[in-house]
Amino acid sequence: MSAKVAFNEYKKNKVITASGVELIVQLYDEVIKNIQLAKLILSKSDKLSYDEIKNKNKAISKSVNIVTGLGDSLDMEKGGEIAANLGKLYEFVNMRLLNANLNNDPVMLDEALRVLHELREAWVSILNQESKNKQKEASENREKLEERLQARAEGGVKKPGIYNRRAIKT
Repeated sequence: MSAKVAFNEYKKNKVITASGVELIVQLYDEVIKNIQLAKLILSKSDKLSYDEIKNKNKAISKSVNIVTGLGDSLDMEKGGEIAANLGKLYEFVNMRLLNANLNNDPVMLDEALRVLHELREAWVSILNQESKNKQKEASENREKLEERLQARAEGGVKKPGIYNRRAIKT
């Protein structure tokens, strides 16, 4: 198996096993990576070659598609004002990306990156909180399991109204 095939399988598995919040963070990572690529291409020279223009367009188009997908996935009914504000931010980012692409303007890419980095950080803190909650829940479940096992080892599970036959002397 070649390294490229192995890497593609790894990426596929990473997406398949990710939670919703993890997927959103991965999408932000991909958008940011593509914008940085476009910015790098723009920084090379004032006069871009055909291939550089094509690669810049491709990177920005991928970013626009992902941001559009993020906006389309917003649930305005459940999300209310937060979803509406996120939608406006996604529109702002897409306008900056499209204008940067038309005008070869790295400043507009910087503006889009700034917004996306802030949004990504917010999603990462949600992800961290989810992780802490899962760890706390797992710890509580482990403690309950240990208590049950200890109770069984001491002669059975003691529940109100239920008697252990071995404990009743006849």
